[in-house]
Amino acid sequence: MWKILKTFFILEKSNKKNIFTCIAVAVFVFGMVLFVKTENLGNGIKEQSIEYQSLSSALTKFQNVDATPKGGGTELYINLVLQQQLVAKQRMAIRMDLPELLVDTAIDFANLRAEAFDMKGYDKVAGNLPSKRENQLDSIFYQYIKKSEIPISTNPLSFFPFIAYLFGVLGSVWFIFIAIYSCGIMIEEFQHTSLIKGYPISFDKYVIAKCISSMLLVGVFLLVLFVCSLPLIYLEGLGNPSYPIPIFNGDFDVYTIYKYLGVSILYMVLISIFAILLSVILNVLLKNMYLTLFVQLLLYVLPMLFPSMMNLLPFNPFNYLNFSSVLNGQMLDLANPVALNSAYGLIYIGISIVILVVVVKLFLTTGKLKKV
Repeated sequence: MWKILKTFFILEKSNKKNIFTCIAVAVFVFGMVLFVKTENLGNGIKEQSIEYQSLSSALTKFQNVDATPKGGGTELYINLVLQQQLVAKQRMAIRMDLPELLVDTAIDFANLRAEAFDMKGYDKVAGNLPSKRENQLDSIFYQYIKKSEIPISTNPLSFFPFIAYLFGVLGSVWFIFIAIYSCGIMIEEFQHTSLIKGYPISFDKYVIAKCISSMLLVGVFLLVLFVCSLPLIYLEGLGNPSYPIPIFNGDFDVYTIYKYLGVSILYMVLISIFAILLSVILNVLLKNMYLTLFVQLLLYVLPMLFPSMMNLLPFNPFNYLNFSSVLNGQMLDLANPVALNSAYGLIYIGISIVILVVVVKLFLTTGKLKKV
């Protein structure tokens, strides 16, 4: 097995597709750096200005009246005016560098928004304002900041905050990336079994060796992500690896950056193994890499097209392949909310990998391959 792995790795190392993929990953990282800088992400003044404009848009749907308790305004109208005042207070706290005031105001703001969700007429302005999920994430974030007394980070281009943001973006497309990369795996061998008859190992071991070599290259891709981000340490600083990231894991919670990265990397590794094994099995059945890719992408988007499937089949691994949306709790914003647990997602994907490995071991021998 070791000799065949060594042979595969030598071949893969000089493969133009792999070299191009590494370059594409590097370009993606540099592109994300440019995007974060251009969009000025993490600029508190800009974010509060957007929040203020959203509230102003919501208030235009009401008749302009006195917002005092005796002014004749509805309960929701008064609430929105108070929200707007708190946003202005947050902007002032940012400009004057008053972090304690900013955190306290942000907590009050989240509590005020939480009250608005149950007020009469809220549906009329819901499209202009954050969802309950987004408000909960903001609330738990600032409560954690206040409790732990961690300084608020304002530089998204420092190393650890950027890596966390990068992995959050990759989480929504990682399966698609690996599916495209691996859809041609073993296709020539399955179309022409004589190509591998000369190897001194059984066909199932040959397939496993091929999958392992592909996973080693996935490890190289992950390494490229980190290596290309290293210059940020010199340019922008290291950042705080213990900085909180609000997540949903059955309940609203906070992960530190290093824990978030650990969960993300574990997801990416398991998703890669799952996608590669699935490509192998689909290729032996379909013998066409484009059909294989189509089927994989179809299975990936089905839970999004038919969200009710997530409640009917919570153990479906395809529910969890967009792990960024799982950790963000985005499924809670659906018409019929689905509370997906990221820990269960890892378990379900892991079980699916075991099943796929068993399928490869039991059925992909040279003799049985011909019958297929």
